[in-house]
Amino acid sequence: MVNWTAVAIGFVVTIVLEIVGLLFKSVDIAVATFISIFAPVIGGLIASYWAGGTFKDGAINGGLAGGLGSLLAAIISTPGSLIFLVENSIISFVLSAIAGIIGGLIGVLSKGNRHKKEKKV
Repeated sequence: MVNWTAVAIGFVVTIVLEIVGLLFKSVDIAVATFISIFAPVIGGLIASYWAGGTFKDGAINGGLAGGLGSLLAAIISTPGSLIFLVENSIISFVLSAIAGIIGGLIGVLSKGNRHKKEKKV
C-alpha cells in the first residue's frame, strides 16, 4: 500500500539531493555524479523506512519517491528541445525508479518489519 506522506518525504529528499548534485557540477563532476546516482536510492530508503511494511510496500514507496523526484529534477535541469527533454526525463524516471526500488528494499531491511504478514482481500 502506498503511504503518500512517506513518498512525499522521499520525493523532497531526492529533489534536494539532485539539486545539490547539479550545483556541484561546476566544482567537481565526480562528486556531482555520485550525489546524483545515490539521490533516488537515499530518497527511496527514507520513504520506505518511514512507511514500514513489507518488501512489496517498500519497493512501491521507494520506486515512487526516487522515480518522481528524479523526473522532476530532470525536467527542471534539462535544457534543449522538447523531444530531448522528454527522452531525458523518461530515461531518468526509469533508472531512478529502479534505484529507488533498491533503496526501498534496503529501507525495509533496516526497519526490520519484513516478516509482517500481508492481509488477504
